[in-house]
Amino acid sequence: MPQPPLTSWKKATLRAIAQAERALRGKAASSPADLRQIRNFLVLQYDTPLGSVVHATPLFEALKHLLPDARVTVAASGIAGSVLRQNPYIDRCVVTPNPSANFCQAAKAVRELLRDSPTGPRCIITTIGNRRPRLALLAMLAGKAVRVGHTAAPELYDHPLIFVPQRGQIEGNLDILRTLGHEIAFFEPRMFFNSEDSDHASELLGAIKEQSGSPRVVFVTQNSGGQLNQWSEERFRQAIAHLSQTCNATPVFVGTAADVPAIESLRQDLPNPGISLAGMTSIAQLAAVLAQSDLIVSLDTGTFHVARAVGLPGVVIAPAWQNPQEWLPLDESHYRVLHGSTIPTPPSDYRMEEIHPKQVIASSLELLTEFPPSNEARAARLFRALVGHKSR
Repeated sequence: MPQPPLTSWKKATLRAIAQAERALRGKAASSPADLRQIRNFLVLQYDTPLGSVVHATPLFEALKHLLPDARVTVAASGIAGSVLRQNPYIDRCVVTPNPSANFCQAAKAVRELLRDSPTGPRCIITTIGNRRPRLALLAMLAGKAVRVGHTAAPELYDHPLIFVPQRGQIEGNLDILRTLGHEIAFFEPRMFFNSEDSDHASELLGAIKEQSGSPRVVFVTQNSGGQLNQWSEERFRQAIAHLSQTCNATPVFVGTAADVPAIESLRQDLPNPGISLAGMTSIAQLAAVLAQSDLIVSLDTGTFHVARAVGLPGVVIAPAWQNPQEWLPLDESHYRVLHGSTIPTPPSDYRMEEIHPKQVIASSLELLTEFPPSNEARAARLFRALVGHKSR
């Protein structure tokens, strides 16, 4: 979400704090040669949107790809901790108090993490989802380190970045490494889970009574309610029924426990109601379910980004009011992004009715033809996302 602009008095206060702090700390590394020598990184990850956390994961893989000897520590809470705790490109992921709820305790925890890092130059990073001024203050209070990243309080940073939505969240996060003097190509998001997560997902999917070759199609029909990106139940029902009848697809519904009533309403009168796993998985277990499926048809919400992070092909129904370049894989062969003509501001009753079920059906059938369902494809996605396997 865009950060509201700071008032003039807040900016003046931040400038005064920055001047006093720099006088005590001394000059931070600024030359490209000095920045390239940094090997100790502390990344602050307190995002709450699931998609934002997933879009930060390329930073960690790219960092370890560039600097295998780097020490990467992450301070996180909530969803960010759940997504990142098993990431093999992170040396240490520590769940701390959330600075929005307990700033003093969070500051103490972050100071200890920085103090425990190996000797040598240190760098504190904030990604696009962590631009709040409160996190800039947290980074400053952590201790002596070069502060780099996206922030709404650039006065407190040595190398603040400006996010350009048209370039996308992933490129924006990778720009942090470019600012540190490294050349880096594009990396896809990655999520990881352990064998227990995989076994739990397999057990849940074992309830499917499927014929050989019938695709498992995951449907994400509910959003968190925070944004206007809904599609009507009737349109979902048309698309699901057609795919069940034409290619014998088995619908797999995912969501939170709060989504159960709406999902059960949608499943009524479907030719194949499939199974609902709503409220039955953690985020890691959800990723394992998606890895063992064949296609996702989803609203533009966090679960779609998790599916992308495990390499599952998918169709995403995107809202016309949001720039799809910021979040979605527009030029990736594994995905179809369905997006109507751009509107600057949606009405309060906006639904994505500009997208017709025929578009969803056609895109789904295209992907199922290009990426045929198979046990081998499921196993490859599963293996790639299991903890301990790092290959791209």
